[in-house]
This record gives sequence, structure tokens and C-alpha cells, in this order.
Amino acid sequence: MLGGGFGTMQVPFSYNPEGCVHFITGFNKSNFGAYISLKIAVYTSPFRPESKSRGTALMAPPLPSEPVGIKLTNAASPDLVVEMFHDVCCPFSKKMYDTVYGAVIPKLEGQSKARTIEFLWQSVPQPWHAQSCCMHDAVMAAAILDRHKASAYIFDVFAKQTNFFDDMAKDLSRVQIYDQLAAIGAESGYDATALAGLLSLEGVQGNQGLGEVTQYLKWAVKYHRVRGVHVTPTVFINGTEAPDVSSGWSAEEWVEKLLAILGEN
Repeated sequence: MLGGGFGTMQVPFSYNPEGCVHFITGFNKSNFGAYISLKIAVYTSPFRPESKSRGTALMAPPLPSEPVGIKLTNAASPDLVVEMFHDVCCPFSKKMYDTVYGAVIPKLEGQSKARTIEFLWQSVPQPWHAQSCCMHDAVMAAAILDRHKASAYIFDVFAKQTNFFDDMAKDLSRVQIYDQLAAIGAESGYDATALAGLLSLEGVQGNQGLGEVTQYLKWAVKYHRVRGVHVTPTVFINGTEAPDVSSGWSAEEWVEKLLAILGEN
């Protein structure tokens, strides 16, 4: 018999090392004026350290083989890392991406600063727009096929994002949404058939998902949850949130901000 805390009260509970359910017994709280009976099922993870002592192999979840995020620049040894957490179904994310991808990065490249500043795009599907999850599936599929083209694909999906807004997507099936997203891939230099293949639900059983695509999206979602990101767009600079950065910023405002951090302004 072991003891566990419940608020300020100590509650005895039994522990079965072979199972995952522990039943907490009743206790008496005099100031309640009544006997309170509790039966609480406590879940313990199959990955808990105790399983080692029982000779059970730990089943750790898979980890990504490289940092999460899609590179928009190729800074070998960046002094500054800018992470943009975007939803491809969010108009404000589109506005920021268009500015950074279309104007800020070219401007920095013109000043030979692109090699010192890394831009990373982070995926944040917003589930209140159900089609957003499908859109991010497609971005993950594009990254799997060719990460170097993924930034262009994101730009092209943003360009057609209104086709996936709630009013346009309300009568579309998941398969139809994937078909449209695969077709966009052809504009970004992808083999649309290969992209559609990664997004195919053919042969899927139960909740298997899309295999590698689903795994990549899980990593992306876990990453932005760990960082506490909810609103899109959100920007982190060198690991710290930069709440002043706005989707309404011009390219000049971006460059001024970044160069100031580098001490060159």
C-alpha cells in the first residue's frame, strides 16, 4: 500500500505493478461533515521507467532525423534564426509569408545577409478549419518529396488559399481537397502524381492516417505545442517570441528589425 496526495489530503492507494489502473480508497474529511468516497482510476504510461525493471522494452515514439521546420534560406552557420509559425489557411499568415518570401529574403540576399539569417517555416494547422489539417498534410508531403521546393509550394498554396476557405470547402470531401492540393504541386515543380500518392487514402484501414506524412505532421504539431504557439502568425527570433512582429510589416520594417538584432543598424 502506497500513499498519494490529493490536494492537502493524503489518500492511500494500491499499486499493481503489472497493471495500469490503481484504485484510490475512500477517506474521511471531517470539515465536510460527511464521508467522501473516491475511486479514481489513474493511468500510468507504458513508457514509464518502472517497465525497465520488469524487463519490458521501452517503446519510445519516433523522433525526427533533423530539426522540425522548412528552411526558406540556406544559412550554413546562422547568427539569427527566424521561425514563422503559420497556418496555410490563415490570411494573415499568407500576408506575412508573401512579404518575407517575396521581398525580405531577396532584399537580405542582395545585402549578403541571407547566409547569416535562417528563416524557418513552422506548420500550425488550425483545427477549427478542418480543411487546414489537409492543407498541412500536403505541405508535409511536399517536404518529404523535395524540401528544396517546399517553400515554393507553400507560396503557391497560400496563393490559392481562398479556394480552401470554409465557404469554398464546406462541400468538399477530404479526397477532393487532397486532389486540389496535389494539382497545385505541379505549379511548384512537383510531380503531381507522386504528391497525390503520398496523400492517397487508398488502402488505409481504421485510423492509420497517411503514414510518413502523418508522422511529419505529428512532429510539427508537437513542436508548436511545446513552444506554446496558438495564434497565427507567430514569430520567434533566436528561440524567443517576438510579439511586435506583425503580418502588416513591410519588407523594410523586417530588415530594420533583423539588422538591429545583428548590431548592424
